[in-house]
Amino acid sequence: MSPPRFIVAMLAGVAALVLTGAPSASAVSPPVAVRTIYYDSSRAAELSSLVDQAADIWNTRVTSVKLEKGQAGISVSTAQNGPAPGMASCVGCTRGQITFYRNQIQQSGAGPLRVVVHEFGHILSLEHPPDIGNCDKVMAGGRCDNPYPNADEVAAVQRFWSGVLRPARPAPRHADERSTLGAPALVSR
Repeated sequence: MSPPRFIVAMLAGVAALVLTGAPSASAVSPPVAVRTIYYDSSRAAELSSLVDQAADIWNTRVTSVKLEKGQAGISVSTAQNGPAPGMASCVGCTRGQITFYRNQIQQSGAGPLRVVVHEFGHILSLEHPPDIGNCDKVMAGGRCDNPYPNADEVAAVQRFWSGVLRPARPAPRHADERSTLGAPALVSR
């Protein structure tokens, strides 16, 4: 192709794109991969059904990560006594341990499903907010029954798992869970 014909062909191609409209960058965004975190609740005893319910609660609210029963990345178990109602071994991780303590769940005054959803919240990247006892926030603990994460908690999980994978962080100090889930419910007026 001679240089003038090449230039004419290039100009025609550019004109065709301008006239037909090239797709914008936002219209052609790559699909976000969904991360799957497998959990094994076979050692969760009487809390096994609550573990599955908690996974369903998170799965119906977030789309960037999915909790699925299967070969353990997260092992879930129960014990009679411990330092808090529940403890997650890591924050924002795909491998770890959640342990629930029967006596402490009962003594905390928090709804058992709320406790389970709260501990999965740590696995999904959430930490405790400063307003401990706020029943509208599942991560705020408190003597509350509401097991549903609020919009801000869901958005934080979405942001964490939609982005570049970050290293898992150590879980909150174990003493934090006792004071968090056993905190009196805040009353809003």
